[in-house]
Formats: sequence, C-alpha cells, structure tokens
Amino acid sequence: MLKTFINKELLEIRRDKKLLLSSILLPFILLPLIGVILYASVSAQPPVIAVINNNSANTPYVNIVTSYIKHNGGIVITNSTQDADVVIVFPNEFYQNISNISRQAFIYFYVLISSNQNALNIANNALYTLLLNISNQRIEYLKNLAHVNVTPSSIRNPIYVVLGYRSITGKVVSSGVSQLASFARIIALVLFPSATPVVFYLLEGITGERERKTLESLLATPLSIRSFIISKLFVAIILGIFSSLGDIVGTFFFISLSSYAFNISVSLTFSFLIIIVLVYLISILLTGALSLIFLFILGGSTRNIQIINFIIISFGMIASFVSLFINPSQLTFPLTAIYGIPYVQLSLGLLLYVFGSIQDSIFSLLATLVVSVFLILLVSRYFNSERLLLK
Repeated sequence: MLKTFINKELLEIRRDKKLLLSSILLPFILLPLIGVILYASVSAQPPVIAVINNNSANTPYVNIVTSYIKHNGGIVITNSTQDADVVIVFPNEFYQNISNISRQAFIYFYVLISSNQNALNIANNALYTLLLNISNQRIEYLKNLAHVNVTPSSIRNPIYVVLGYRSITGKVVSSGVSQLASFARIIALVLFPSATPVVFYLLEGITGERERKTLESLLATPLSIRSFIISKLFVAIILGIFSSLGDIVGTFFFISLSSYAFNISVSLTFSFLIIIVLVYLISILLTGALSLIFLFILGGSTRNIQIINFIIISFGMIASFVSLFINPSQLTFPLTAIYGIPYVQLSLGLLLYVFGSIQDSIFSLLATLVVSVFLILLVSRYFNSERLLLK
C-alpha cells in the first residue's frame, strides 16, 4: 500500500511540470546570476581615478602614480573630477616640499561616497608606491652623505613579515584554503532556500488532502497514518533533492564566476564537494522533520501553515547570519548553545570542515542526520487519524 501511494504522489509531481521545473531551474539560475552580477559589477564599472596636477614641476611624481593606476586596471582622468571614484590632487607647493629632505609634502585625497572599493585600493597603493620611491631617494641621498654601505629597503623596512595561514588544528594551509573558507560562508548563506520546496510540498500535501475532501477516503483504506506521512515526506524530499541539484550546480558556477571576477584562486577538492552535497541533503531531511513537528504541534490550518513556513525560514536566516559572522573554533560555553538552533549545526559543520576540524564537522552533520530521522519517526508514530481530520 505504501508503494502504491508513493507512486501516486510521484505521478502528481510529474503532472505538475511547472512545480518541478521551477524547483530545479530557479536555484540553478539564481546563484549563477549572482555570480554574473558580481562579475559585471567589476568589469562594467572599472575603477576611475582623477589625478589633478597644479604644478608642472610635479609631473615626475604624478607619472609614477598614473603609471601604477593604469598598470593595475584603473582608468585615469586628468582634466576633470566628474565620474571619478577617487580624486588625487598634487598641490602647487608639492614639488617644493618633496624636493627638500627636511620637509613633508601633502596630497589631497578625496573619496566619493559609496565609490568603487577597488578604485580606493588602487589609489592607496599608487600613493604608497610613490612614498616608497621618494623614501628610497632620500635614504640613498643620506647613505651617500654619510658614506655608509646600507640598502634603502633595510632602513625603511627593518622587519619583513612572512604571511602564512593555519587551520584551527594548527596545520599550515595555503591562501587558497583561506579563500575557500570565505566562499564556504557564502555557500552556507545561500544553503537554506533549497529547503523551501520541502516545506511547501509536505505541508500542502498533507493538509491539501483534507481541503480536497480526499483525506477521509484515504484514511478508510488499509494505508496507515505513518505510511501516509512517510510517503508525503518521501516525495517532498525527492522534490527537495531536485531543487538542491540546481543549488549545487549553481553554487559551483557562482564560485567560478566570483573567483574569476575578483581574480581569486579557489581549489575545490572532491571531499569538499561531497561535504556540500551532504549538507544540502541533510538540510532537506531536517526541513522535513521540522515541518512535521510544527504541523503536529500547531495543526494544519492555512494560517498555521504560514506560521510554520515563517518559523522554518527564520531558523534558516539565523543559521545564515551565524555562518557569516561567527567562527566556530572560537565558540565557548554558553555560546555553544547556538548549536541547538536548527540549521546552525549544518552551516558550522561546513565551516569546521574548511577550517580543518574534520572530525567535529562530520560529528555535527551526523548528529543532525540522526536527530532528524528520530524526530520523523517520533512524529509519524504519534500522528493519528483524529489529529489529521480535526486540526
């Protein structure tokens, strides 16, 4: 009987092609679209920097700045400040001050509010390049004056910083792993929309039978309440898996486009891809468990379904913010209590894997899987015909 009812539910899904296509195509399109927007924001809005020179004697120094800007992809305008993200002004007295070793010269630096961040970075680096060039000249002058054998870099930079990265386990990792951790936070952020079709189809599938006046006839058959709920959950999970396929493929496109747009090298290992797939699948199962629990507690009226949907989405939003702003390796009691919030353990489990704490990550995912299965079995056991008919 269970197999027959599941086949009936699958047939209804195949007939509703709009629902099936939207569940697959929307997430597949949405995430790559975000990546395209990021790429377009970088390529279509190149950094524009205005360099104003108020004295022709400043030209050698102005050339150093403009050459750096152009070499790093910026656009330099010299006769106008219109449409410029950053404006650099060399005042009339700049050359007089900079050519005297006992003086400091100043430059005006104006930043357009909400300007292109890349333009600000390039402009700052261009001025830093100018600073290095001038300081080298002054150190070279003093070295010749004092007749000492030193290099300008040893005087200007007595400390050389070697940048490296370590995981929370203390293992030395590459910069690519650091970038991957940033992308993992984004993946965790967009993880939970894949759960929406599960909530909709499961709740509508159960309560819709009552609204269509077919629930009584179904309950009159040898089909048990547990089989009825499990079959609805099974089909909802299949729908969620189809939706997740679009999410997963879209996520890979998003990472590829984003890394290309920002010139970031991200290495996606096979094990990391497996973890992403597992997180998506477990999130679908957890969504089904939560939907059944709240349906059991609140009932299946139209208003209550909206409340249940809001509660589950709120849990997903909390987990998304946690994935963005919280480092799981730094959580201590009582902050570790946030693991009790649904979906949080999934997002933190994904981050823990990237951060190098693989055992904690696997434990977090397995614990969520076990709890989800337990809750589904528990709720399906205590659901009865009267509760389905009256609530």
